[in-house]
Order: sequence, then C-alpha cells, then structure tokens
Amino acid sequence: MKPVKLCYWIRYCMKQADRTREIDPFFERLIVWYYTLIKSRKMGVSQANKRKRKLVVSLTSMPSRMDKLWITIESLLRQTYKPDRIILWLSEDEFRNVKLSEKIKEQQSRGLQICYCDNLRSYKKFYYTAKRFPDDYIVTVDDDIIYAEDMLETMVRTYREHPGCIVCNRSHYVKRTRLGLAAYDQWLKYEDREQKGTEASHYNFFTGCGGNLFPMFKMDRKVLEKETFMELAPYADDVWLNFCAWISGIPVVNTEGILGHVIEIKSSSNEGLTRANVLYKRNDEQIKRVLEYLKIDINRYLK
Repeated sequence: MKPVKLCYWIRYCMKQADRTREIDPFFERLIVWYYTLIKSRKMGVSQANKRKRKLVVSLTSMPSRMDKLWITIESLLRQTYKPDRIILWLSEDEFRNVKLSEKIKEQQSRGLQICYCDNLRSYKKFYYTAKRFPDDYIVTVDDDIIYAEDMLETMVRTYREHPGCIVCNRSHYVKRTRLGLAAYDQWLKYEDREQKGTEASHYNFFTGCGGNLFPMFKMDRKVLEKETFMELAPYADDVWLNFCAWISGIPVVNTEGILGHVIEIKSSSNEGLTRANVLYKRNDEQIKRVLEYLKIDINRYLK
C-alpha cells in the first residue's frame, strides 16, 4: 500500500476509536517527512496524449497558504493515474507581489501549470478551467488537503461504473421537509451517514475538499454565468455547482472506501469560509437565491 493511503487507513481507524483527537497535524508532519526523504522528479502529468477527453485537475489558493501549498500539489503529482494537466489559478491582485517558493518552481518542471486570473474567490478553481476545457473532464480539489495516491484512479474507475455522473469523495445528504429543503446545518454530514453511497442520486450534495470529477461536456452552460453566480452565491461555489448539476440532469455518486476522510493541512485560513457559510447561515441564503434563479422544483429531483 502506498504511504499516504496507509496514513488514510490509520487515520480512519484512529478516528473511529476516538473522534475527539486532533490527529491531522501528526499525519501532515509524517507525510512531509516522507515527501522530503523520498523525492520524486517524475512527471506528474500524462505525456501520452492518447485520451479523447482530457482529465484536468484544477485548484486555486491564496497568499496565506503558499508556504504549505506545495504539499497538496506534491500529492497530486504523485497520483497513480496521471492527469493530463494540473492547473493552479492565482488571483493577479493577490499575488502581484508574492514570490513563488522554490518547491513550487520545481513542481512546475514536473507538470504544474500556474495561471493568473481575476479574483472569483473559490470559483477560480472551476470557472477558468471549465471555460478552457468545456469538452473534457475536470477534477476540482482544495489547496489544504493531502490526497491519497489513488484518489484520481478511484474517481476515474467510479466514473466508468457510473458514466455521466459527477463523482465525489465526500458529500452531504440533502434533508428535506414537507415545506422544502431543511436548513443546511441539518443535512447529514459525510461522517454521519450510515451509507456513503455508491448509488447515484441528487440527494448527494458534493463538497469541495475531497475532490470532484465533472464531465464538463454534460453540464448546462448556465454554470459559466460568472456575473450570476458571483451575485447569487459569492461564497458558496458548491451550492452553485450542485444545483447546476441538477438542471443538467447529472446525479452525484460517491467513491467507495475512505477517501472522503481527508487529511487536512493545518492553516490559519482553514475555517473562515465554513464559519461564514454555516454559522451565519449564508449557505441557506445562497441556496434559496440559486433555487429561485434556476427555477428548481425540488420535488422533481428529490423523490
């Protein structure tokens, strides 16, 4: 078993025994030690150029996370299934005076592409790649997660078993009432679900951190309405993308196994978006606005 995947298994077993322990920093240090000791100079992207539809990994970041960003990227460069591209989108305004670390520069020589763009907050990891590769597969990932070596391989295998679906490693389970959707904080979180779900369903509401695979060629073009999503759901790209998947007729399926129990990288900016979305109920406000704009009747999707 690959080292990072082994850490996933050990972490999962430890969490099952004691959910209160903060163990991710330990695994972060262990994996960084492994990456430093066992260096890789192999290309992290496919060079065969044989795929009819390309697989593009896309992410974004912010200056406060640049000191540890290389860890996430390293985990992507060491995947057993090589993507065709790995693109990091950075805001021109935020990074005008920020120097890239030597580790990031070295990773560019192994396949990492860095592109600069306007600041669309978390949408940067999806929007620009989707515009550039509308007929391919896009995998969005977060910049504060260490991904297991077989993450992409598992997602691709799951997609082949469920063609036409969005594949995720983590999803909440949508909860509804007689009056409509329940409040977001009442939905079943990934860790609390009895079945993580190998069944494709609109009840599966994918979240960003675990990684999501989108068949872009099946997505409704509304998903690229930049001015609309920045007005309706500026702090919740997951909300916009999930409901655009609904109107595209694309259900969501989880991968099997433990990839949804991610190893997070400790960062001072980890909790800001979660606090704004959940504690201050911003997700509920944004969900309501997006449902109204897309004219979604939840009874059509949640049966």
